[in-house]
Amino acid sequence: MAPAELGVEIARRIAASEGVDAAALDPPLHAVVDVDALESLVHPQPNERTDFTGVVSFTYGDYAVTVDGTGAVSVTPTEDADPDPGDGPGRQFEYNPQ
Repeated sequence: MAPAELGVEIARRIAASEGVDAAALDPPLHAVVDVDALESLVHPQPNERTDFTGVVSFTYGDYAVTVDGTGAVSVTPTEDADPDPGDGPGRQFEYNPQ
């Protein structure tokens, strides 16, 4: 995944869960997290180096968003953040660019 696409992918997933267009998110994603910094951390430019192998998590409205060092994105409703055997994995949205 190209760096410019990570923030777009996160916004699309949240918007899809909300049933709105990504451009209609309120507040916009960039008001909640520094998307450029997140993209630089996960997808550095060819002349940059990063040893990032961890996970970045933040909350956007009613969603827990997690991005790992490979760029895999998980958007989960916060009500599902605590494991509940009745909900199962069907409510979690995953994107793995690899």
